[in-house]
Amino acid sequence: MLPDDARSTLPLQHRERVLAAAQLADGSWAAATPTALLMHGRRLEWLFTTYAAWDNDATTLRVDELAAADGTPHTHELVIDEPGQLPEVVHERVTASIVASRHVRLDGRAGVRVVARRVPGQQELVFQVVVDRGLDPAHPQVRAAGEAAMADFRRELGG
Repeated sequence: MLPDDARSTLPLQHRERVLAAAQLADGSWAAATPTALLMHGRRLEWLFTTYAAWDNDATTLRVDELAAADGTPHTHELVIDEPGQLPEVVHERVTASIVASRHVRLDGRAGVRVVARRVPGQQELVFQVVVDRGLDPAHPQVRAAGEAAMADFRRELGG
């Protein structure tokens, strides 16, 4: 599944199990483990992965990472000629970490998504606010709406 020479290029933790792997079009590798997507020498923990989708026509796996403290997602596009099970495993891992989510509209259809996620191996929930594309996460109205939505959601779920 993952050749030894490729394994050495990925930031695997001691005894971490690879669930699926694929060689990317640029020759590097990506692998999914129970806790993270490993790629290009980085670990993308499932807890901070907000979206994953496979585009069969473009042979591209799009993965959004909650990279900034302000709730702005960062998109990674992995071009994979022979994806094997990697897209399915990545999608399953992302959705498995989500306990509940709610979208709150601020301006027409745009708004913020509040997400409650479970850290693998722990009972406590982590609450996140993800700002829709096109909105300024630094705008006071957006920030206030996100904080209020998260506080309400946390109360409802007992977090």
